[in-house]
Amino acid sequence: MEQTGRKHSRNCVICLKIGKIYSHEYVNNLYKAIRKQTDHDVLCFTDDPTGIHPDIYTYDMQPRVSEGWWPTWSKIEIFGRDELLKYKRKFYFDLDLIIQGDLSPVFESMSDWAAIRTTWKGMKFRMNPNESIINTSVMTWLDIRWIYEKWESDWRNIVRTYRGTDHWYHLNGLTPTTHPKIFYSYREGSKPSHYWENNMKPYLQYQPEYSVCLFHQKPEIHELDKDSKLYRIWNETIS
Repeated sequence: MEQTGRKHSRNCVICLKIGKIYSHEYVNNLYKAIRKQTDHDVLCFTDDPTGIHPDIYTYDMQPRVSEGWWPTWSKIEIFGRDELLKYKRKFYFDLDLIIQGDLSPVFESMSDWAAIRTTWKGMKFRMNPNESIINTSVMTWLDIRWIYEKWESDWRNIVRTYRGTDHWYHLNGLTPTTHPKIFYSYREGSKPSHYWENNMKPYLQYQPEYSVCLFHQKPEIHELDKDSKLYRIWNETIS
């Protein structure tokens, strides 16, 4: 929802909340973490704005109904939204992550389109031509509406054929540049030896030398021990 009387920033931060997977608490905690580092407008595309912080711009986005569709596909819809035309650079963050350090390497990006390189993937995974080593939990872009238009023209077939956005990008030669190495996976660590070359045993370790921890697999953030450092960072009980 547009809020009258407010002047928009030059760039914006975006998140997506579709369905019941994540509560408004995830949106608000992301907002609080972002606000510590930048005054960019924060936007949330959602089918239910209930409980979302009033300083976040909320815009309606509804789930689609088709075989193979799940909320990750809505990330591509965002590329085509007219609400973004007023902004020069867009920064997207998934909700299932914890910001624990400096984001300036992301906010200072000059790339037309950038995402995360999954440095923690093992050699067998990286050598498989059908698997992507790109993760789009955090992205920045200038104008990639053309990706949305390509997807929209055949979206029912695409969501039925591919596992998700990153799989579709990879197998269709849509390759972003990559952010600096400030990301790690809570479940899979930051190196192949943590998970992929360790019998796929979940690593589940806080790594303070990185800026962003991804929870792209179980457990979910709200399932963490409430006394753990990562949970307390996320819930803002410590800085």
